[in-house]
Amino acid sequence: MHRPAFRAILSTIILVILAGAAASAYASTISGTIYDSKKNGLPYVEIELQNDRYVMIQHATTDGIGRYTFDGLADGTYYVKVLPFRYDMDEQTQEVIISTVSAVAGSGGNAYMIQDFYLTPRKGTLAAAQAEVVVAQEIPKAAKEQYDAAAKLLKKGKTDEAIPLLEGSLKDFPTYFLANDALGQIYFHKNDFEHAAARLLTASQVYDKSPMTLYMLGVSLGHLNYLPASIIALNSAATLAPESSMVHLALGKTFLSTKDYKAAETSLLNAKKYSKTPSGELYQMLARVYKATKQYSKAAASLESMLKNGNYSDDAKAALKKEIQEYKAKAAANNEKPNDD
Repeated sequence: MHRPAFRAILSTIILVILAGAAASAYASTISGTIYDSKKNGLPYVEIELQNDRYVMIQHATTDGIGRYTFDGLADGTYYVKVLPFRYDMDEQTQEVIISTVSAVAGSGGNAYMIQDFYLTPRKGTLAAAQAEVVVAQEIPKAAKEQYDAAAKLLKKGKTDEAIPLLEGSLKDFPTYFLANDALGQIYFHKNDFEHAAARLLTASQVYDKSPMTLYMLGVSLGHLNYLPASIIALNSAATLAPESSMVHLALGKTFLSTKDYKAAETSLLNAKKYSKTPSGELYQMLARVYKATKQYSKAAASLESMLKNGNYSDDAKAALKKEIQEYKAKAAANNEKPNDD
């Protein structure tokens, strides 16, 4: 073999070896499932992966049965932080240490670390109130069997397979609360608010003390632009779960749509009060209220809090900073005093 050809082949082999060594240094995974207190997996939960200095390095959202995954991790100390904004549950942070041994000197190995979370509802919130819901009905055997089969599929994340079973259950027993509620929640999470509202309305007529049912009904009606009915349902949910930031946020958004800015501000400030970590959406809604009422200093302060407490792309940060400066300029023109959110 000619020496140049040999050297080219050797160089290629070395590059492959080095690439493999580099990959092995970042081959570990942290994965797990987010559960509620009844061991139901929670979908759409926001999760941050932080380094040993508590700086976010990855972001994830749980899938339909509550699972999350962070890949490509080197040895080190990490913190997995769960932010259950939509569930009114306490945040949790767990430390995960990855320490591996590799055959390649100077590089890490690979590990699959499992870190599950069991979240608990905050007192007075939607989740806490929902945990107390007990509905007593005499259910025909055929309807119950179909509902039970659907419930098992839902726990496995097989939503589409559960739908015909729930519909069959309701054909046998149209006022079955659990079947109506489960089907309504499925459609709600699919953003099919028309079908969600129909099922959730039936469920709430059978039993009017389920705060989650009323909350989802209110949000669905709001999306369908039935705003007075939405406010009635959400106010009922707020009565049952008075410290639910989720319910107050939904109420604030609905009042904002009706241009009742005073009621919107009250609801949004309640949402902020009862939220351990206010969401960017909440600050954004407050800014809209203050813009509409020409309280530009408060609008700027709300967006500054949004910027401070969230993780955004460079373009999003630039847009927020520009909007903040515009509000500050209007506040100065109106001789408003600076406001601290």
